[in-house]
Amino acid sequence: MSLPPATSSILRIKFLISRRLVPTMTQVAKKTIDPFTQLDGLIPVLSDLYTAIKSKHEKAALMMDKLMGTIATITDANPDAALAAIHLSKQTSPLKQPIYCAVISHLFAQQQQLDEHRTRALMQAVLFCNITFYEFQVLLNRMDGKLTEAQRIKLEKHPLQSATLMEAAGFMDPHMIKAIRQHHERPDGSGYPNHLPSKDISDLALVVSMCEVYTARIDNRAHRKPVLAREALAHFQNDEDPRIKGLLLNFAKSIGIYPPGTWVKLANGETAIVVKRQKNSPIPLVRALFDANRIPYMGPVRRDTTNSDYKVIGATSPPARPSVELSALFD
Repeated sequence: MSLPPATSSILRIKFLISRRLVPTMTQVAKKTIDPFTQLDGLIPVLSDLYTAIKSKHEKAALMMDKLMGTIATITDANPDAALAAIHLSKQTSPLKQPIYCAVISHLFAQQQQLDEHRTRALMQAVLFCNITFYEFQVLLNRMDGKLTEAQRIKLEKHPLQSATLMEAAGFMDPHMIKAIRQHHERPDGSGYPNHLPSKDISDLALVVSMCEVYTARIDNRAHRKPVLAREALAHFQNDEDPRIKGLLLNFAKSIGIYPPGTWVKLANGETAIVVKRQKNSPIPLVRALFDANRIPYMGPVRRDTTNSDYKVIGATSPPARPSVELSALFD
């Protein structure tokens, strides 16, 4: 006899907690961490956490702490590999987006030097801002056309509904709640649900918005192809507000002008993949995988992008399927 879905989810939650399937920093050796598999492996954990929060399960807070700690652990062990896993992802679950946003928010918090309280609030906000909406996202991601009026209303209500659900479950941090409520507001007043002007939108809400817009636009959807990473936040780049410019600058610094896992064209015509950011330079480390005639190399070729012959001249897309396993480039 099969169990009802809700009962099955609660039993799974208890199993996850008892067996410690969500590891903490002290439980994981750095060499065992692989963002390419482990980030997507957190998707069912996040799904179970959503169920726990909605049912006000007594262990929901513990599960949340473990999940957030695991994301931080995976990211800190190899930030460039974590970013590459996001940019090279083939995952289709809508729950990948909050996981990937949490990685980026963690890196942003370090770049922005946020205190522990705001760092936690920011990661909570990106993980749970769509908790009442993610099932509907499956439909939206597959749609190729305009929303119906009923769908538009549902879309515009979800920031307030998600914030209300989190408060009802006992998660009351005001910075998190405000960020969730405002994460679809836009600096020009065109956002929802309240069409707030820029001055009334919190910094954390703006960062949540940047994370969401960025991860959505680099992803493939039914109604559009992914954009290049440098184009993903174009509508923020036109804002003259010094506050927003500062947040956007630190967002760019946290992931890199050319993020790991993205493709670039070199001055000699080669196509290369970015494998690492450099702390004190916007110039990335790359490996060439296609020659100037778009023919794949047998293996990755190290190129010094400070050399004028191999200078990065812009972002691009790979001309064909690479001949190497890309995840192996980020050890």
